[in-house]
Amino acid sequence: MDTDSEKVKFRLTLLMLMFMAASAALLGRSVFVQLIPDERLDQLARKQFNSKVLIKPRRGSVLDTNGEPLAVNVEINSLAANPLKVQNKKTAAWLLSKAVEIPASKLIPRFSEKKEFVWIKRHLSEADMAKLRRWHIMDKDGSLISGLWLVKESQRAYPHAELAAHVIGDVNVDSEGIEGVELREDERLRGKVAAVTAIKDALGRPTFIDAAAAKHVKEGEKISLTIDASLQFAVEVELRGAIRKTGSKSGTVIIMDSATGEILALANEPSFNPNEKGAPADYRRNRAITDGYEPGSTLKAVLLAAALSNGWKLNDKIWAESGKIRIQGKVISEAESREKFGWLDIKEVLQVSSNVGAAKLALKVGADHYHDMLRAFGFGSKTNIRLPGEISGRIPHRKSWPPLTLANIGFGQGIMVTRLQMLRAYAAILNGGWLVRPRIINGEEDVDVRKRIISQKVSAQLLDALEAVTGKNGTGTKAMLEGYRVAGKTGTAQMVDSQTGTYSRSRFISSFIGFALGVEPKIAIFVSLDEPKGVYYASDTAAPLFREILNVVATRFSMPSKGVSIGAEKLAVKSAEKTEKQVIRPSSLKWRGATSTGRFTWTMPSLSGLTPREVIDLLKGHEFGLEFKGDGVVHEQFPAEGKLLAEGDKIKIVLAEP
Repeated sequence: MDTDSEKVKFRLTLLMLMFMAASAALLGRSVFVQLIPDERLDQLARKQFNSKVLIKPRRGSVLDTNGEPLAVNVEINSLAANPLKVQNKKTAAWLLSKAVEIPASKLIPRFSEKKEFVWIKRHLSEADMAKLRRWHIMDKDGSLISGLWLVKESQRAYPHAELAAHVIGDVNVDSEGIEGVELREDERLRGKVAAVTAIKDALGRPTFIDAAAAKHVKEGEKISLTIDASLQFAVEVELRGAIRKTGSKSGTVIIMDSATGEILALANEPSFNPNEKGAPADYRRNRAITDGYEPGSTLKAVLLAAALSNGWKLNDKIWAESGKIRIQGKVISEAESREKFGWLDIKEVLQVSSNVGAAKLALKVGADHYHDMLRAFGFGSKTNIRLPGEISGRIPHRKSWPPLTLANIGFGQGIMVTRLQMLRAYAAILNGGWLVRPRIINGEEDVDVRKRIISQKVSAQLLDALEAVTGKNGTGTKAMLEGYRVAGKTGTAQMVDSQTGTYSRSRFISSFIGFALGVEPKIAIFVSLDEPKGVYYASDTAAPLFREILNVVATRFSMPSKGVSIGAEKLAVKSAEKTEKQVIRPSSLKWRGATSTGRFTWTMPSLSGLTPREVIDLLKGHEFGLEFKGDGVVHEQFPAEGKLLAEGDKIKIVLAEP
């Protein structure tokens, strides 16, 4: 018995000594690992817990000329995974396919990758977040199943939707510019990325970041455009209305300060909303600079500039051949068979837009003088507005100008130009003869020196001739705006049929380029409507649109008229003890940001004492429901001044007699 007891005691003692020895060994090893440097272990630890993380700065905002935000950033969730930590990969893939609408067959290979980070879906919508909860991928506290996590990202947002979309452009899912100013100024807008060391948690997610290194991140710059958002909005409304009225396929309006080259508005229809992906390429194209066309009769002003610069006078005569002329076996005729002009002075050639008169004048001016003048006005070269996609247009090589080619170019056929090139040419006529570079960015250095291309005298003569176009017997009478002296030129250009290679008899581009005279600032306006249906002459389509755009410009810049109230009837609001509902698009509100659901928000301004017309003038740019009740001026408003206002909200206004 004693022997057995001693054996048990011996065994227990031996076992205890073994445990003590093992503990001592483990303790010794841990002390060694903790206190004694080991390069191999250090590398393993760094690999497991440390990582390099790229910190992207916030992309700079794009503002209009008055500081109105046109492109901003909002915070949004994206879904990522650590494939090494995802349990039951097939089940996880199946659940995610229901929640984020990505086929499970595409998710399973991602979960099979031997890496610690993969994207599942970028920029989750509120609907996506709701589905994650519905399918129990995320609980009510926001925790996700093992191996998944949400990454906070910055998403580009455009508070005014399609406003000036072709100028502003767009970005991809990584907030890299792909069009417009977003692409042109991408380097300035995106800032400087910094690579910093971060400590990962058990799921491989970055936690603690080297703050000192993070200071090297350079935030993106703010870019201020020359575009006036209020003017741009009004222009887009008028352009859309004209397209509907004329049945046109598309259209363009450009407004430029002729002295500085600043583009104040540039609108193309159809347009697109950069907040929504997938718009057709045809809608995204900036037709003002990417599409070439034959200008038709608007080019006759440049022909007159060549003639006047080479000794001709406005009252010099041209025999217009009673409507037809044959050159090298081809007949050139007037736009309408009833037009059988005889003797015309060159001012009248422009006024009545005689094709025969322009053809004969081109032959008399000569190919060398006319070619040089076209080049001087910048045709055949980019305007250097520095927006992506701009083309140079095309002037036929001087050596290939037989009489027929020269005659055709005289009235605007056989040459390819852009809409912006045409506007710049007319701006030079308006500003006294200086060719300026169109500019879209405020404050950028103008490395291009203004170049005089025609004399002040020739400029004045051309303005005189262009003013006659909108007067009695001119083709542009419908461009006249009461109370203003208006000058400009109509152009109805035949489009080339791509199948036959000949000029179409049913497809036209109608345009008008002009300006108000004797007012400041000296603003040049271009309008065009592509393929209007039914009546297609520019005198009946583009000229009326020009008048409406000039009306908008005159109102926006308070251009003095001869005592005439400009367009007041358009802004009047019917009230009289009844409620009127309408949709308006606000623009002069103070930008606040976005709600958790992604709705853009502003601070409500004070409307007290304003007339209904002044309320509509003040609130321009995004859609609100506007409700008036009563008569007089604003007595009460809901929401009140200073309250948060989100897009789609209703604004209620109570009017009362002052």
